[in-house]
Parts: sequence; C-alpha cells; structure tokens
Amino acid sequence: MTETITNRHGDEIRIGQLWTDDPRRTSRRTLRVDGFDDAGQLGARVVCTVIRSHDTDTGQVTEPGRVVSIKADSLHTTAAGRGYRLAAVDDPRPSR
Repeated sequence: MTETITNRHGDEIRIGQLWTDDPRRTSRRTLRVDGFDDAGQLGARVVCTVIRSHDTDTGQVTEPGRVVSIKADSLHTTAAGRGYRLAAVDDPRPSR
C-alpha cells in the first residue's frame, strides 16, 4: 500500500498526517489520514479517522473515532482560505 499521494493541487498527503476543517465551520474536526482508496473515475479517496470534533457554538468537544472518506483533491486550502488545513507535519528532515 502506498504511503503518500499527491493531489491535483500539488499537496502531498501522507499516512499519519492530521488535517482540520475550515475554521469557519461550526463543527470543526481533526482528521488523521489512515490510508487511500481508488474510486475509479472519481479519483483517489483519503480514508481518515475523526480524532476530535469541536462544536464552536456549544464548545462541546468529542473524540468519536468515526471513519470518513474524502476526495484527495479536497484536502487543500483554497485561495479563499476554505477547505482543509494541514494541522501537523511529521517532517523527518533535521532542522537547521
């Protein structure tokens, strides 16, 4: 199984990365990349586990563990700031 894919926007998506929903959403999730699926003509899908969910209206925080599938091309931040944001990068290169 592949450990990394690159979407059409040039974003490298790797297993173990954490992504968050657009901050303007009422319910914001933190997603962990667990793997990839091929959806044929629909393109690659990223299989993620919701590791945390935060409702900005109520302040309620949950850790549901629900598994979701998202189009790989959706995992990026648009010019308007919408979409998903990479929350954590596990860069193995040493810092200078």
